[in-house]
Amino acid sequence: MKQLFWLAGFSLSVAACRPDAPASAPVARNHDNLPAGPFRSADADQATAQDTLHTADGSVLHVTPVTADYFARLPDPLGRYLDSTLTAESGRVRRENDDLIFRPEQGPEVRLHTVLSGPGGPDDPTGRAVHSYWAELPTAHQWVVATQEENRQVTTLIDQRTGQRTEVVGEPTVSPDGRYLIGVKSDQTNDGSDESATGIQLFQLGDGPPRLLWTRQTLHWGATRARWSGPRTVVLEQERTPPSQEEEGPPPTYVEVTVPDPKD
Repeated sequence: MKQLFWLAGFSLSVAACRPDAPASAPVARNHDNLPAGPFRSADADQATAQDTLHTADGSVLHVTPVTADYFARLPDPLGRYLDSTLTAESGRVRRENDDLIFRPEQGPEVRLHTVLSGPGGPDDPTGRAVHSYWAELPTAHQWVVATQEENRQVTTLIDQRTGQRTEVVGEPTVSPDGRYLIGVKSDQTNDGSDESATGIQLFQLGDGPPRLLWTRQTLHWGATRARWSGPRTVVLEQERTPPSQEEEGPPPTYVEVTVPDPKD
């Protein structure tokens, strides 16, 4: 009998240590009346129609597998880098020598100075900061800057109204109604040399700066790109770790995630 009690206690302790259900997390809120059945976190090796994504604020988001063709038909809001279009006279975003300059509607201009090498000479990357104008997100009133530092890339949003800066993970994209911004970057194929921030971040947009709602670092897959399919649905491109450093990873997969309404 004591052995049975010990086994039951051990099973409960193992369940409490699962990454998608931490003991300290608040009670999950079912925003979308998910169908009954056994759910697992989308932080799993294979996605199914019964998947969910548990977030740090206690939300449970429905995750549905979709096809690569479905993802390809969705608009790509970022596209190519716009840095090559800049001149000293190119308007509110311009480049003067090595400086990248933004002029918001209110407040002082934002000047980003490029540092090509460290104190040790041209080959010293210490303190390096190369800023590139990536894109404009007009529905969010943000400019996007990609900065290559010594061992990482930093993505910064610059508010077109105030000049306020907000760092986000990886590639940002805004929902069609301008109420959400999601940033994604995977670390599944990183050999440790890239120290860029990774994971999935969801921001709420409004009159002020972007407000971070939650960040999620998945274990068995990473999101490499995100495209919105509706005001509350975003499609994530998933990357998984290759079997070895000598082999290519499996083909990307795609899932659609429904996020809660900002009023919830």
